[in-house]
Amino acid sequence: MKLSSLALNALLICSAEAALRGQKDSTRSLETNNTSTKSGHHCPEGYTQKHGGPLPLDNSERLLLREGVISELPPDLCTNAAGGKNVMLVIGDGMGWEMIRAGAIAKDIKEELMDMGCNPNTGCDGAAAIAAKHAFDGRTLDHYYKSGRGKGLSFQRLADYGLVTTSAMVIQQAEDGAHYAPARSLLEGKVSDHFNGMAPLALDDCTGKPIDFNPADYEKEGGNMVLWDDVKGGAFPWDERYYQTGPFHDGFDPEFIMRHATDSANTAGALATGHKASVNMMSVNLYEEDVSTLVEDAMKCGKAAGVLSSVPVLHATPGSFVVHSNNRNNGPQMQRSFEKVNPTYAAGTCTGRTAPSPEHLNKMRPGGSLSSQWTLIEQNPNVSAEHFYDPLEGLDPNMDHHVMVCYGGNLTPSGQSNAPYRGLDDSYSNRYCSRGSVDTDAQGVPTGVTATTKDELCDHYSAEEVAQIPKMAEHVKAAIEFLGKDEDGFFLMYEQGDIDWAAHANHMDDMLGAMFDLSDSVDVMLDWIYANGGWEKNALYVTADHDHYLTLNHNFPEVVANFLIDGESHKITPQNNSNVNPWSVGVAAGRHNDESKTTTEHIKDFATWTDEDIETVAHFWGAFGSGGNGWGSHSTRPVPISYNGDDGCLKALEGAGYQVLGRPVEGSPGKVDQVHVHACMLKNLFNL
Repeated sequence: MKLSSLALNALLICSAEAALRGQKDSTRSLETNNTSTKSGHHCPEGYTQKHGGPLPLDNSERLLLREGVISELPPDLCTNAAGGKNVMLVIGDGMGWEMIRAGAIAKDIKEELMDMGCNPNTGCDGAAAIAAKHAFDGRTLDHYYKSGRGKGLSFQRLADYGLVTTSAMVIQQAEDGAHYAPARSLLEGKVSDHFNGMAPLALDDCTGKPIDFNPADYEKEGGNMVLWDDVKGGAFPWDERYYQTGPFHDGFDPEFIMRHATDSANTAGALATGHKASVNMMSVNLYEEDVSTLVEDAMKCGKAAGVLSSVPVLHATPGSFVVHSNNRNNGPQMQRSFEKVNPTYAAGTCTGRTAPSPEHLNKMRPGGSLSSQWTLIEQNPNVSAEHFYDPLEGLDPNMDHHVMVCYGGNLTPSGQSNAPYRGLDDSYSNRYCSRGSVDTDAQGVPTGVTATTKDELCDHYSAEEVAQIPKMAEHVKAAIEFLGKDEDGFFLMYEQGDIDWAAHANHMDDMLGAMFDLSDSVDVMLDWIYANGGWEKNALYVTADHDHYLTLNHNFPEVVANFLIDGESHKITPQNNSNVNPWSVGVAAGRHNDESKTTTEHIKDFATWTDEDIETVAHFWGAFGSGGNGWGSHSTRPVPISYNGDDGCLKALEGAGYQVLGRPVEGSPGKVDQVHVHACMLKNLFNL
């Protein structure tokens, strides 16, 4: 993709001052020079002044060549594609290291209890209950694992393991409270203010010239990147200081991972394209120009390609593989882009702006203008889950058949936007539907949050609806068997998006069930891989787009076991859970401007769990002292990646840097970035 002449000019003449607005870190020192400005004052020296003009724009192919992973570039991406592997990417949305450990421990406990004769839905009875209580008495995290890969979930059996950085950007100005990185590109205003590319270049406040993108770290050096810092956040997500109350005098900052978090759109976009962008941006660069995704590249080379998700099919993560949009909330733009990309396969819930347009879906239905190419499979009250995928019979991607799968959302009375939550007990029922309300003063300023969750348990979907919707593992089986027919190979991205949704709600019961869905689905993928050429013909990567701030207490295993033994697994999420984001409320109350307390102390004023709740459920969200349900947002902490069939590519890139707009970004020791994951998937998919 070539940049416009305006974008190239911007790289030559801009300064980095706009990235500094809103930053309150008094320890930052910036080098200045005698640059004159529109106001006659001096401005910080920009990146171009220090380092000269722009370098050629990078891509994953050149990254691999530069780092010595490949020895030469083929004349065309498709040249050697026939010898490439099938590549499958699994994204557990929000599935950080602690979420994985929680799921692994819970799954192991549940299986152990079942071996003892207990039913995870109803608990243990009589002698079995007594034996189970005795077996789990005093069970702690030490009995499982406290660092590294761990075991218990299917993907933890994969041969290779590493950590991935999920960097964001701060451009133009930081968000209030530094809650998330800003949804701003190198074009003027927020990305929500305009369609792709339809805005002037954003100007530096000091020089009056277009912003000079600076690949240095925002907090350390006043650059535009939000990079991982091993000193402030620890070299590993299992750093022991996350489990200590502090204070710390070695540079570690438990609030570091709470500042300038990324989102699923720009992280999935990095995995899909190898290019970095800002929050909310889907497979476009910082000038809001389209960059090719793995789905598009695969289809260009004759392969089948598609996406599958437990949340809406055009939501941030799956959408970033089949859509180009500067704004994840711009439904019409996303829908038009999806129709143009025309993937081989797309599956997920279908509702509102994050689904294909009604007009597009109508074209796929029998008699529609696209019905000769597309088959639309929709949830139907008259069709059971067992027969949901019957229409796939006889379809073949080699014959240019395409498949669209819609369930949930507008097709079900409950109107839910994600796949059914199965819960810790696998029952798909009996959960707390967490609710809360924001308290305000006479002027409407938030003063607190009140949990309003009812005593009565609720179901996410009715039993009748659950009977109509295949389990996630069945969705995955259908997708991989269809795409796997393609004689030239395929690429599939499967996302378990409701891990993230449950974590946003601080809802452990829902989150654990979603983790089980992902683990079961990876088992299906592994079965298919072993039956279809093994790792010589296939590569599988399981990772997350970003982390959430979860901490397990030492006795978490015993607590989980006791809830299951007693048939009360829903209580792993406290009834006092509000499903209200405490720092969003805090920022609305202006607390980010009040330096009399730490961010953690302010957040506690809007959390609703009690100290007894934290002790009862043996986990909490957010930093120590933030009140139990004290975050509900993403974090910047690196995420795990488990993989096989990669042939040494990711290992060769550990610690390597990368480029953004041709400018070098420093790598993180012992880790790869999401752009490196894209590069290795590209290498294996096209036999580079």
